[in-house]
Amino acid sequence: MTTALPDLWTDWCSVTGVPAGRIDEASLSRFVQQVQPSRAVLAALRRRLAPKDPPAPAWPRGHTEDTGSLQRLIRRGTAIIQHPGTHWVFRLRMRRMLFTAVLLAPRSHGGLGLDRSGALGLRPDGMHRVRGQIGVAPEPEDCPACATWSWLDVIGTNSGWSHSSVRVLGHRRDEVGSAHRHLRPDPNPDWHLSIGLLPAVDRWGWIDAYRSMHPSSLSAVISAAALLLDGPEPAPAPVPAAAAMPASPRRQMSREEEEQILKRADELTARVEAILREFDTGR
Repeated sequence: MTTALPDLWTDWCSVTGVPAGRIDEASLSRFVQQVQPSRAVLAALRRRLAPKDPPAPAWPRGHTEDTGSLQRLIRRGTAIIQHPGTHWVFRLRMRRMLFTAVLLAPRSHGGLGLDRSGALGLRPDGMHRVRGQIGVAPEPEDCPACATWSWLDVIGTNSGWSHSSVRVLGHRRDEVGSAHRHLRPDPNPDWHLSIGLLPAVDRWGWIDAYRSMHPSSLSAVISAAALLLDGPEPAPAPVPAAAAMPASPRRQMSREEEEQILKRADELTARVEAILREFDTGR
């Protein structure tokens, strides 16, 4: 049973036009200045303060205050997805990892702030309810809503089509320079027939349509995301010579320096791939 709001507060709200049910620090400050309520009234109102966004306990701890970390992770993951040398099964797992990141990242970052059990237990009907709360970035390559759209395309294809169709989708990269994908209708609305939204993906690219990944696999996905956030930028996809930008006047990187950077980036990508491959199992 909900305790009634103090009459002094509701009277003040009716005069000032402030919604009585919206109790925040700004309105409380005005109320105190204008009415000077008793401590008992003020304490009762403070207990009704609108709750802050819930914590995101599964998000990498070093990035909970970094509001740009989700978009940065999606941008780095997208670079791996877009690279022509990425194996198609790894590409599927990367799309799933980015979707997982959207589920787990704090709301202030553009995510949903779910804990591990909430992410593993999320069902299509729940996704329908919260999808509009997912953040949107200026560019498609680091957009949480677009990353969500892409993974729902994968599990929708898995639910309504054949494994060969999933393989074709795994080989597909995003169109460069295209508009935001999340603005389009879902290409495979059969995703709402899935049992869960975080299934296991085995070494041959088979997606488990009947159960979620094991909690230990989710831990591995989170570890891989943290590794990608903390490491160097992934190696970019090769740019065709005709599309190459003219050289800038800044200091040119030596071939040895460039090779070292690309080597570190490739090592990071290989470590992420190994983590996702080793622990990908169902419940």
